[in-house]
Amino acid sequence: MSHRNAPSRTHADQGSHSSHSSHSADSSHGRSASYFSFRRARRAFGDSPSPEELIGKGVRFVKRIYQLRVIGLSIGFFCVAAGFLQNPVGWPLWALLAFHGYLWPHLAYRLALRSKIPYRAERLNLVIDTAFGGFWLIAMQGNLVPGAVILAMLSMDNIAAGGTRLFLRGLVGSVVGALLGLLLLDFRFLPQSDIYTVVACLPMLALYPLALGKSTYDMSKKLAERSREFETVSQRDGLTGLLNRRYWETLLIEEFNICRERKQRSSLLLLDLDHFKNINDTHGHLVGDEVLKNFAQLLRDNLRADDLIGRYGGEEFVVILRDISFSEAETLAARLIEQVRRHRHEHNSLWGCTISAGLVSFHGDMEAHYSWLQRADNAMYRAKDRGRDCLVAEGE
Repeated sequence: MSHRNAPSRTHADQGSHSSHSSHSADSSHGRSASYFSFRRARRAFGDSPSPEELIGKGVRFVKRIYQLRVIGLSIGFFCVAAGFLQNPVGWPLWALLAFHGYLWPHLAYRLALRSKIPYRAERLNLVIDTAFGGFWLIAMQGNLVPGAVILAMLSMDNIAAGGTRLFLRGLVGSVVGALLGLLLLDFRFLPQSDIYTVVACLPMLALYPLALGKSTYDMSKKLAERSREFETVSQRDGLTGLLNRRYWETLLIEEFNICRERKQRSSLLLLDLDHFKNINDTHGHLVGDEVLKNFAQLLRDNLRADDLIGRYGGEEFVVILRDISFSEAETLAARLIEQVRRHRHEHNSLWGCTISAGLVSFHGDMEAHYSWLQRADNAMYRAKDRGRDCLVAEGE
């Protein structure tokens, strides 16, 4: 059948189609705007990591907040109690205050630890704390001094524990608590604080910031220690404990620049364990690893404290002999080769390995640090060509 005689689309149809497309585009744009608004709100008030990433995490966080909550709420009890004495309330509010001050910290702790995601459960507990704060402000008839102290300390907790996001969520919690108080209680705005109420708030103002500061200091100290540990791990070879190649090369660049700018005399020593592959093939990699560790210890024992020793890769090792004349560097390298000969069979520490070594002192005509390294590498391979177990030195 030919399509030549098929009816063409009328202008009305086209207009209807255009109108429908426009409406669909507007709807799509509206949904997109709502979606992005929802994402912005979620970023502001929610938790970024997915639940799968947080399962089981946050136990230490819960324990740290638990200690602060026990201290803060037990002291804060007297602030609110002073407000209750100034503007008397019934026994249900006293009972609720006692629960919040002395039972809620332990209940919140248990609930958070039993949660699938303790971290998020504890953040929710902090928001509940601020909701209590808003409620107490209304229960105290708007008494400004204890109300301001309580809300300020709770906000301080949220800032310290979760930054701006948790602070904003806490503000919402305070508003919700205040609205709940307005619905349930007979509110009269009595903002004045007598001298007894002010005095009752002083322990909260003096002691709780000290507790929070101590907790923050302890956490920052632990983070600094962890940072140093990570820095050490990133700089060291996992097997031998010597400097790894990446970090050692940064030190070589620094030493090259020092030698060029300050005319300092330094030498570069490149070492390779002879016949090491045969050890791995014959005795296995565990024995090979033991040889590498023993050789690394021998280097530490026979070189100076200022010398920078690194594992360059496999069975190759590199040493920057800093601030030393070439003759002294040559003597040091020769003594090292002799020590390896003595240890090659001693309790199978090196399993018969010797070393081939290339020693090159710094020259002002070197273009960059890699030129220095290349010359030391060439010298080391010349030592291998000469039959191994020897030193080839290129000096001043």
